[in-house]
Amino acid sequence: MLQLVLALPLGLHLTGVPLPLRQHALVKRSTSIQCGWGPDPIWSELKVASIEDADASGVLKAITVEVPEATADGFTKGGQYVQLKAPGTDKGAPIAIASAPSAGKAFEFLVKEQPPSDWSPGTGWLTGASPGANIDVSQAMGPGFLKSDDALDGITDVLCFAVGSGISPLRSMIESGALKGLDVTLYYGCQTPDLMSYQDKFAEWEKMGTKVVPVISKADGTKWSGKTGYVQDVAKAAGVANPKATVILMCGMKGMAEGVKEFAADEGIPEDRVWANF
Repeated sequence: MLQLVLALPLGLHLTGVPLPLRQHALVKRSTSIQCGWGPDPIWSELKVASIEDADASGVLKAITVEVPEATADGFTKGGQYVQLKAPGTDKGAPIAIASAPSAGKAFEFLVKEQPPSDWSPGTGWLTGASPGANIDVSQAMGPGFLKSDDALDGITDVLCFAVGSGISPLRSMIESGALKGLDVTLYYGCQTPDLMSYQDKFAEWEKMGTKVVPVISKADGTKWSGKTGYVQDVAKAAGVANPKATVILMCGMKGMAEGVKEFAADEGIPEDRVWANF
């Protein structure tokens, strides 16, 4: 959590949220929420600044909200998240911040419509909103991908794994500049090319030093000529040059996370160097 991803994909993106959220109960207390994965939300009553399709299919929405300066100041690391909720409701949805801390007060989110559940209000109220709609936004939460200032000491290579909306916190991480000078490869998987967001940013990320490897799992009938299958299998075929100095950042569905962990073990990447953003 933090885009929390658990069945949400594993990385806090509600779509764009990976914590084992089901293990954390939401408890009503007046207008606040008690969450097992973070502090009580401090809500700001804001408005949606913009909302538009984030992929060719229209399944994912790019949503921007202008936040107060104090909220922006609390966003310092790629992978952090906020909680979003409709005014007058009790349950917030933890959604990763897709933009980089350097973007200032304009927080961007990548959101896929999700149905309500016992622990979440879903996201249909948000994906169906229009510019100017009221929205409550919490302070920035979570540690992001880098849990300490020296997390990357001794690291030369970074492998990033994302599927679907799990690209959201990894986009923030890449654009934050925290990986500058390292050998970074992003394996980004989607079912079809039309479901792949941020394709217009790939060239920019390459210039920033991140090699982008798009991977499509259901390529039949799509005219796709790039890598196919699962991101961890594509990475395995490419090999790992220096496993002892490699770290993995990941955000995606549970199956992908398990596959990436198996890949890391097979390649000799230490288990404590496989990081999610929560």
